This record gives sequence, structure tokens and C-alpha cells, in this order.
Amino acid sequence: MPSHDVLESAAAQTTLVGDPLAPYTPSALKPWNARRVAHLYRRLGYGASLQQIEAGLQMSPSELVDQLLDNAADLGSPDPPYWGGWTMNEYANNPDPNLVFVHREELRRRWMYDMLDEGIRAKMALFWHNHFVTELDVFGCNAFLWEYFSMIHEYAFGNFRVFTREMGKTGAMLSYLNGNDSVAGQPNENYARELMELFTMGESNGYTQQDIVAMSRALTGWRASEYLCTPPYFDDARHDNTNKTIFGQTANFNFTTAHNLVFSARSTQVSHYISSKLYKHFLGQKLDNTVVEGMAQTFRNNNWELMPVIKLLAKSEHFFDENAMSAQLKNPLESMICLLKSAAASSGQVPNNWWDAMFYWSYQLGQEIFNPPNVAGWKGHHAWINESTLTARWNYSGAVAYFLTTNEQIRENLRTIAQTLTNDSNDPVAITAALVDYFTGQTLEPVHLQAAVINFKSNIPENYYLDGSWNLYWDEAPYQIVNMLYYLVKLPEFQLT
Repeated sequence: MPSHDVLESAAAQTTLVGDPLAPYTPSALKPWNARRVAHLYRRLGYGASLQQIEAGLQMSPSELVDQLLDNAADLGSPDPPYWGGWTMNEYANNPDPNLVFVHREELRRRWMYDMLDEGIRAKMALFWHNHFVTELDVFGCNAFLWEYFSMIHEYAFGNFRVFTREMGKTGAMLSYLNGNDSVAGQPNENYARELMELFTMGESNGYTQQDIVAMSRALTGWRASEYLCTPPYFDDARHDNTNKTIFGQTANFNFTTAHNLVFSARSTQVSHYISSKLYKHFLGQKLDNTVVEGMAQTFRNNNWELMPVIKLLAKSEHFFDENAMSAQLKNPLESMICLLKSAAASSGQVPNNWWDAMFYWSYQLGQEIFNPPNVAGWKGHHAWINESTLTARWNYSGAVAYFLTTNEQIRENLRTIAQTLTNDSNDPVAITAALVDYFTGQTLEPVHLQAAVINFKSNIPENYYLDGSWNLYWDEAPYQIVNMLYYLVKLPEFQLT
């Protein structure tokens, strides 16, 4: 198995001259090229088609960032499915006992479709799924699942303070972190603790056990029944309507004012913690403290709006620095969906049995949509790859590469990509090098490039290459590209994004 040092060879941090959060200005040393456009698409979403990369090159970096993020934010609330508000009674009265699971599969596929077709908001929603963690296996209610799914999409780029407060009222969160068990006189501390430790401030960062107890009292009163799947509601009789002291401030705090107090009394802790998580999501594990401080200041100055912080980072010199590129390990879903995206596939071209297979493979690799392992979520990064998952990761990515051969339009997409990248070359070395750069964003060492060329040549006799009679119009050409991908997905370079 490749070492983490090898996998992160492109991630070494360097000291930048000047303000790393200054807007990126293309230069001879740092040109606005296809590799940087693809880098932007990979970090915001799941990669780009060649057509998207070519269109991006016609815009300035700032214009492209604005277009991509604004379009994602403008999608609005997801359209609810017909079963979005179903109670358990409606499932119980339905003759199909498996319908509750069918609806979950539909929503899971819907998210995966969006990862491929839309990409950017779908990926941001997955980030929030791993931040405001809930587990479907625990709360077990489809109506709660839909409410949660809708919220992490609707607020993906919105106001974090409002997002946090409203998330605490969802049926999924009330059930998962025992808000249902929290009543005046006997408050449950689970949600209050995670609100500060995982959702806003970070572990042991500006709060005490006494603050947790007082916060739990302030949060009493909200109810949700996972057994009935009815909408959450507030029961005033269960709420502690007395004074509480939180962060040294005493008042009759309630659900709303207690949440707001976190942001007013601990603004520095919240802004740094969330900015750090956003930095790791978009750029990598090794924080640049100057960049994080600038993001945190912007977060506070913009009244907890997420979009200004994300745009500040995505438009910065730091974001487009060479050492920020190919510096993250792909999560399991990325390792498969990025192949489909690069091949310009659309969700409608992928049959449901393949989507279900990719979900299962992702689950096997440790990433099950709707069921993170615990309240802390997926650890990510190095945790995605170990001795027991690496071979499976190769096999599953290889299976997705095989799928590319099963659809005529996708096969032709592959041919067109190779022709466009190389000016319709018939040189297998030049074609392979261009395809490697396109699919990985990196240049291979000569020994690996040579192996990739051998795989690309497949079983075509060498004399056809030597006399120039082979070309990309041959029927075999798309299959040759996939044969190269079988090799490529096993390289460390492919595991990075």
C-alpha cells in the first residue's frame, strides 16, 4: 500500500509571499489553466467535464467562482417527494411493507444523482451531513430524514447561526441526541454538549460542564416522536422557564436565545472552529493559521453568512497555489463519481442497479450515506484508506471504469475527450499523458507513465502504432482509454483530489 507520505507528496505546505487571501491573479508562475479550473471544480464539487473546463477558461477565476457558487446557492429548497410528510400510520396502512425502505433508496439515489449532475451543492450538503451528524438507523423515520435532507441542502451556503438553531428543532436531531428526553427538572445533556463541542465551538473550547447543564435546561420543551413520525412541536409544559447562567450570563434563556448566545458570547471560538472545518473541507488537513484567521474575521463581519467566507477562500491566491492542488484524499463516493463526471456522464445514463452498487461499495469502504459511524462523523482523510480498504477501492473504481464501456454515448465521450485534448493525435504516448493529466490533475513519473501507455495500447499490435495506421477513430479506442483507467485507479495520484 502506498504510504501517506507518497499520497500527500503534492500537499507539502509552503510559505506564500504576501496576503494568501488576496484575490488570485493569474501569472506566468501561476497561470489560469485547465488544471486550475479542474482543481476548482474538484474542490467545490466532484470534478468537471472537458466542456466545463473549456468554458471556465473563458472566464476570470473570480467570475467562475461567483457563477458556480451563486448557481448552487440559487437552487433553493429541494422539491419534496410525495412521501416527505408521511407518518408511520401511512406506511402501516400501505400494502407494501418494503415501501419505507424503497423511499429511502429513492432519496439516496437522488442525492447521488445530484452529486454527478449538479455537484457543488450536493457536496456541500454532504459536508454538513458530516457536521450536523444524525443516523437514520437511530431515528428511523422517513419524514424526519426528508426534513433533515432538505435542511442541509437549503442552508448549505446560508446563515450558519440560523442553520444551527433550526437544525436543533428537526425530528432527526431531537431523536438522535435525545431532545425528546429533555424536560424541565430532568434535562438531557446530549444535544447541549454536542451543540458546543461538535457543532459550534470545538472540544473544550470556551465552555464548562456547568454551561452544558444550563444550556440543556434552556433547550427543554421541543418534542418529536420517531414512533409516530409526526412533525416536531414545542411543549411549553416541558420547558424549564427559570433563569439559567450560561457563559457567565444569567437570564431566562430559551431554545432560540440560548442558541444565539453561543454566537454572541463565543463568537471567536465559533468563527475559528467553523472556518477551520471549511478550510479542511476545501483545501486540506494542514491549516494555514493566517488564512483561517482571515476567514474567521470575515465570518463574524458578515453576521455568520457562509457564502462570503467560502468565496473569500475559493477566490484566494492560497486556494490556487500549486501545493494546495491534489492535496486531499478522495472519499469513497468521490473516487467513483469523479470518474463518471470526467467522462461527461449524466445521472440518467447510469442505471439504478449501478447507483445501488456504488452506494454499497461506498458503504463497504466506510461511507454510508445517512449513517455516519457516530456523532463525530466520518474521520475522513487517512481513515478512508488502509490495508483492508485499498484493494477494494481499486476494484470498485475499476468497476465504475468498466461501466463507462457499457454506454455508447459515454464511450463516444471518452473518444471525443482524447481527440480534443490531443488535437486528434495518433501518438499513444501523447494521448496517454494528456488523459492522465485530465483524469488526475497530475503528471506521472516516467515509469508510471510508461506503464499507463502500455495499458492504453492494450492488445493492439505494435506495428499499427509504428506505421501510424492506428488512430482514435478505431472502435477499440474508448476501450483502450478504460484499460488505461484500470491501471490509473491503482496509483496514489488517482486517490488524491
